[in-house]
Amino acid sequence: MSKKLKSRIFFLIIILLFISTLYGFFHNTYNLIKQDYSTRMISIYGDCSKEGYGFTKYINDKYTSDFNYTVINGESNTYAVTQYFFYKKQNIFSDKFKILINYDDKLLKNFKNFQILEKKNNCYFIKLLND
Repeated sequence: MSKKLKSRIFFLIIILLFISTLYGFFHNTYNLIKQDYSTRMISIYGDCSKEGYGFTKYINDKYTSDFNYTVINGESNTYAVTQYFFYKKQNIFSDKFKILINYDDKLLKNFKNFQILEKKNNCYFIKLLND
């Protein structure tokens, strides 16, 4: 192998390592191998913050039902809702149960006809009263 070819290969390896480090390839690969799917999703979409994936997953795992829960994010201008991560096409959405993410006491007053079934930080799982 010529000296010129060796220097090109060395230069390409350096560039490849630099780009890999710049985009977090090694860190992302480590997380992909060491963390399970749910942990990675919670780290990206939040537990009881951001989109509230962790709390929504907890409710969907704990309360099995024949319908899809409506998820409402109090910071809807900032974050999308996560209800479609758990959407089952054979089920309809229920107006009787709601999952509220990023809700404070002021926003919770909009749901006076609901009972709180679960609460974690600023996340709520509520049920319509008189049902």
